[in-house]
Amino acid sequence: MPEIGAALREIHDPVIRNAVFHSDYVLHGSSLRLLSDYWKSPAVQAQTPIIQFYDLIELTTNAFAFHSALIALYRRVLKSMTDFRDKFLPYDQHYKGILEFTFDGDQLTGFRAYRPNGTLGIYCRSLDGSATAVNLEFDPDGSINFFVGLYASKPGAFLPCVEANAQPIYAEVPGTNKRPYWPRVLRAYSL
Repeated sequence: MPEIGAALREIHDPVIRNAVFHSDYVLHGSSLRLLSDYWKSPAVQAQTPIIQFYDLIELTTNAFAFHSALIALYRRVLKSMTDFRDKFLPYDQHYKGILEFTFDGDQLTGFRAYRPNGTLGIYCRSLDGSATAVNLEFDPDGSINFFVGLYASKPGAFLPCVEANAQPIYAEVPGTNKRPYWPRVLRAYSL
């Protein structure tokens, strides 16, 4: 997706970023002058230590437009997640995992992953920025692995985590005495 790279080049310039971050510039007349670096001017296609204010204004305007659109999209996606409030989603047919999204008002704050052997994985970020992660593993590639819990010594037909003669028992939903279950029809449901 080369369009992403093009969009990012329109909103970020590493030479300008470094000069500003390290205070390695001076303002003179209608330009910013780099003290120890050169910038490729799009107008003249040449390296120069002088950046005209109109070039900075264009870069800043593009950055604000990009980030405003990104934040608006992010908020719209979060708002759309409220359709899943108080719903349970079967998501893992092998281990029969059930996912529940958690909210604070209309703000998505995390999720819970239930397993039929009573294992419960939780990720929750509070609005003040603190976070809790239980029975989860964050991998270097950015993926999340949920702990499955103990495997059965004699697994039944339902899955490897439930004993042959036992019924699947999911953990209680925190703050209630209700338990999710694996539905006959694979779709979101409420308790």
